[in-house]
Amino acid sequence: MAAGRTSDPSVGRGVEYLLNTQRTHGFWDEERYTATGFPRVFYLRYHGYSKFFPLWAIARYKNSMSGRPNEFGM
Repeated sequence: MAAGRTSDPSVGRGVEYLLNTQRTHGFWDEERYTATGFPRVFYLRYHGYSKFFPLWAIARYKNSMSGRPNEFGM
């Protein structure tokens, strides 16, 4: 989508994956860590990542398919 290819089939498959993996509580499971910290010592998990980024991607897709401009006016 960032490259202006929202109608590309790969973008549609990505959005379909997000919609199919959304849990009943509205969020997505994230089993792995989201940052390295210090490898083999500790790892970090940003709990908001699995909530914010999928919703943002779906909203951008929906807006771009409906002809609404994104934050860059495109």
